[in-house]
Amino acid sequence: MAALRAPRILFVHDNYPAQFGAFGHWLAQRGWDVCFATSARDAPTDGLRVIRYAPHRAPSSATHPYAQPMDRAALRAQAFVRAAIAARRQGYRPDIVMAHSGWGAGMFAKDVFPEAAFVPYCEWWYQYPGPDVAYLAALAGRQPRGAVETPMHERARNAPIAMDLAAADAAICPTSFQASQFPPVFRRALAVLHDGVDTEFYRPEPPEDRTLGGLVPADARVVSYATRGMEPHRGFPQFMAALPAILQEPGAVAVIAGENRVAYGGDAARRVDWKSRALDELGLDPGRCLFVGHLDPARYRALLRRSDVHVYLTVPFVLSWSALEAMSCGCNLVLSDTEPVREFADGSASILVDLLRGGLAPAVRQALQDGAGSQRRARAREAIEDSVSVRRQYPKKEQWLRSLL
Repeated sequence: MAALRAPRILFVHDNYPAQFGAFGHWLAQRGWDVCFATSARDAPTDGLRVIRYAPHRAPSSATHPYAQPMDRAALRAQAFVRAAIAARRQGYRPDIVMAHSGWGAGMFAKDVFPEAAFVPYCEWWYQYPGPDVAYLAALAGRQPRGAVETPMHERARNAPIAMDLAAADAAICPTSFQASQFPPVFRRALAVLHDGVDTEFYRPEPPEDRTLGGLVPADARVVSYATRGMEPHRGFPQFMAALPAILQEPGAVAVIAGENRVAYGGDAARRVDWKSRALDELGLDPGRCLFVGHLDPARYRALLRRSDVHVYLTVPFVLSWSALEAMSCGCNLVLSDTEPVREFADGSASILVDLLRGGLAPAVRQALQDGAGSQRRARAREAIEDSVSVRRQYPKKEQWLRSLL
């Protein structure tokens, strides 16, 4: 049947558009019948069909702690199942269901649509200590600190992911580093295919406004930093600690994009306001340390194009799209020397800094002064175009999906 009509694909993700939005729209332009299932209530869907679902209750605090991740996932799965059954009764039959794995919504998609190829999108396999936790502990000069039962709590978070993989016809993971976290029995099932970077949008161009809307002087030397949340997982404390030395450079101004929140990590990290702590301790000049909040793609691109040095830091964890977008814009980069970064950028495309040994401030100052910056910029752009440009990635992913039909 799929050969006689447009292939039908259903993307399942609690948040829309997340990892699937841009690719889904591209497939629709290629003639695919694209549908999204999401619990995001107010997200615009730009004309695509959407199935909405929402858990009917919150998880119970009485659930055994080991089982709480599955409790949360089962509630999401039940919500999706109810919405999907209603869609099936109205005649909807996808050929492929691709579901973000871990939160649980797609856990029983194969039961509702047994004729469809089920493809979980796998981001992370939890363990204790994970590489991110071990690295953060090393930064603090200590061994990982967890309760006796912490390993059990962490492994229990994998139950919904294991359920997805057990039902999968194929599975996808965005990077080799992320795939390497999975047990060998699952790792062999993962196709490594990145989400892709729009290198036409994120391309090097002279900045249209060197003042960024009056934010900085036209002749300022901008050190940019962007993050989803101001948190240890993204090296925010280390970046802030380096600023007093970085701002000794004449005309240097730090422009920091992102929200003052913690997106990753345990309760201890979430209880700290890392921005306030840094500002209280460091006494930075507010005229030279500027926080611009969350930026939409166009404003983020404008910042990257204006940046003299862009800093991206991460522990060994999921790599941010923002790092690859900065590479695509041909930024003069200072990056943390960690495995997810090295998968895409080497010393020819950036200055790599081992945060465990310090040296961030000297590296940024070197990048501000270094005549080799133009060579690094060109190499960073080239590396992204050669590896994960949507021009290459989307046709490759479409071909892979068609092989499942």
